[in-house]
Amino acid sequence: MADASPSLDALRGEIDQIDGEIHALLMRRTQVSRRVARAKGKAPQPIRFAREVQVLRRLLDNHEGPLPGAVLVRIWREIFADSLSQQGPFSVAVLAADGLPSLTGLARDHFGVITPILEQGSAVRVVNAVAEGECGVGLLPPPESDSPDAWWRFLARDGAGVPRIIGRLPLAPAAAPSAPPGQSALVLSLAEPEPSGRDHSFLILEAGADLSRSAAKGLVEKAGLPVCDTVVRDEPSEERLLLMEISDYVGAADRRLAKLRSLDSERIRGCWLAGSYPLPFTEPALVDAKAAAGERTRES
Repeated sequence: MADASPSLDALRGEIDQIDGEIHALLMRRTQVSRRVARAKGKAPQPIRFAREVQVLRRLLDNHEGPLPGAVLVRIWREIFADSLSQQGPFSVAVLAADGLPSLTGLARDHFGVITPILEQGSAVRVVNAVAEGECGVGLLPPPESDSPDAWWRFLARDGAGVPRIIGRLPLAPAAAPSAPPGQSALVLSLAEPEPSGRDHSFLILEAGADLSRSAAKGLVEKAGLPVCDTVVRDEPSEERLLLMEISDYVGAADRRLAKLRSLDSERIRGCWLAGSYPLPFTEPALVDAKAAAGERTRES
């Protein structure tokens, strides 16, 4: 009996056909991106980090088969980067200071091969590049209590020209091969942070030096805001800045902020939202679609 299996040439022909269909769809998507840019008008449009993460989550939720999710994310990250470029100039400022690991590889992995990456020698230059509109976003290392460069203090202000945190990288290490192991960064932008459905937020408090880390945590949680981490900076003026990471999305109109401000106005002298970020993906979702499906089943 003749072998009914397709020949190698037939399989290669099928792949060629699929490649042509993928290419046609990519060209069509680019044309739609250009139409989106025209619909938005001439004003520069900010990046929508949370929206992009929602798209990736949806793709991963529906993904199956042997193609690793990390590959899927890398492909779509390049597609998103092209969409941004179609809508106007877009570049990324990154910290590349002496003695510190450069964030350039992490930025390149996420924002794609065509996006200009501008290396800056200090954190304040990254913040200023974003604040002045020189770059669409900036990447800085996550704050640490023992860091001499508490760049997040520059976010303790109000106003449209103050950058806010909108994301955290990498979305998963498997999708960021150029970054050193364990490296991460926060993404700053003038865009308003948006909820993605699974988020953390940052809150900056200005208080007297006598307000301890634990006391501040107690006040914030009394207002209904769950604290998962706190970074402290003591100012020369005997004031203390506390950056508190909240395991929830907190927007400007959140009633819990008003409650917090009313709890202890003498010790809490200032309160600012520093932004939020969508939670990164879990590794199973990026490595093995079947494992990711099993993880979602266990969670439900």
